[in-house]
Amino acid sequence: MSTIGSRDRILAFEPTMLPVAQVAPGEIFTVETLDCFSESIQDESTLFSSVGWECVNPATGPIEIRGAKPGDTLKVEILDITVGDMATMTTHPDYGALPGSVEERTRKVPVIDGKVHFGDSLSWPVDPMIGVIGTAPKEGSIATGVPDAHGGNMDTKHIRAGATLYLPVEVEGALLCLGDLHALMGDGEVAVCGAEISGKVTLRTDVIEGRPLPLPSLVSGDAFYSICSRESLDDAVQEAVRMMRDFVAEKSCLDPTDALMLLSLVGDTQISQIVDPQKTARCHLPLAVLDAYGISLP
Repeated sequence: MSTIGSRDRILAFEPTMLPVAQVAPGEIFTVETLDCFSESIQDESTLFSSVGWECVNPATGPIEIRGAKPGDTLKVEILDITVGDMATMTTHPDYGALPGSVEERTRKVPVIDGKVHFGDSLSWPVDPMIGVIGTAPKEGSIATGVPDAHGGNMDTKHIRAGATLYLPVEVEGALLCLGDLHALMGDGEVAVCGAEISGKVTLRTDVIEGRPLPLPSLVSGDAFYSICSRESLDDAVQEAVRMMRDFVAEKSCLDPTDALMLLSLVGDTQISQIVDPQKTARCHLPLAVLDAYGISLP
C-alpha cells in the first residue's frame, strides 16, 4: 500500500497542478496530512495572526487517478482516519460566526485514549473527519480554504471513515487533494475551527463514467447527502435541496413536486459550515427512502 506524504501539498486547486503520485482505481493508499496551520502553532503563546496565509489549509496531493476523464465521477471511499495526540483551536475577532465578539486566543486540545479533552472535566469521543477534499476545477484557481463545486473546504463532519464521497472529474486524472483533518467538529464550525489536527487517511477510489449523481454528494452511515457551497447560506441550502429533489425525481416515479413533498417529510436540510468564504449546506435523505423507490447508488 502506497503512502503520499504531507510534504507534497497545495494551497489552491488548479487544473494545471502536477501530480505527485498516481494510483489505479481500486487501489488502497494512505495520505498523510498536516493540520490546517501546517503545524506552525506549537503552543498556546502562538496566535493565529502570526501564521502566514501560505501556511493555512494545506492539502496533500495532487493524486492522479488513472483513467479518470473529464465528465466522469470520482468515487472516494474513506476507509480509515487516524489522528495525532494534540489538536489546536484558535479564535480571532475578525473571523467566525460572531466577529467582533471574541478575543484572539489559542487553545491546545489533547487527544488521549480516543477522547478529545476540552479542559480537565469535559471530554468527548474522537470523531475524525476531513475538512478539505476535492478535485481540480476545470479552470481558474480555488484556494484550499474555499468550498465549491469541486469539493474543497466543505467542512462536512460526515466525511469520515466508512463514508463514500462523490466528486466531479474536470481534468485528466481528477487530481485529488485532501487535508484539514479534525479530531472533532460541530456543524457550523462557528469559531472558524474544530479540533484541528494532523493525521493519516486511508482511501480507495474508483472512476464512474458520466455524472449519475448530484455532485458533490456523500453516503455516510444510513444516509445520502447532496452538498452545496454558495456565497450565502440561503443559496447553499436552496441548491442542496434542489440537487436532491431533482435527483429523486429523475431516478424515481415521482415528479419534481412530489419529490419536494417527500423531502419535506423525511429529508433534512443541514448546515456544514458558516465561516468560510462560501457557506456549505447539505440535504440529508435516509438510504431507506432511496431503497423504497428502487434508487441504487454506484
